[in-house]
Amino acid sequence: MSKHNKLVAAAALAAMLGLGGCSMAAPAGSGPGTAGSGAASGMAASGDAMAGMIHIESGHYRNAAPVAAGSMVTVMNMGNAAYTVTSDDGHSFSVLVPAGATASFKAPGKAGIYPFHSDGRSAMHGVLTVH
Repeated sequence: MSKHNKLVAAAALAAMLGLGGCSMAAPAGSGPGTAGSGAASGMAASGDAMAGMIHIESGHYRNAAPVAAGSMVTVMNMGNAAYTVTSDDGHSFSVLVPAGATASFKAPGKAGIYPFHSDGRSAMHGVLTVH
């Protein structure tokens, strides 16, 4: 449980730092339509490493918010076993995430819906939406 709390705290800190970077950059490059946009879309537009985050918990994915094409997607594995995040098409992305760790991959460069799975675990499926 303490390892889980540390991961959650680390993710919260990273998200706050990412949001701080976005809010500092907004005045210089802000324009119509930027006010009121969600944090995830603002970070995706900036190319921040926290643009999208997929959580793995209790053998299930919690999918990321839609991400910008070519942005970084972070996978946080809160479980006690290693998992993969592998696109169903077999070539768009694949990353191994050790137990209790994070890993990142680059989202595909083309907008679309990208179903994914965990190799060797037929019940684990998710979807990455790229815009």
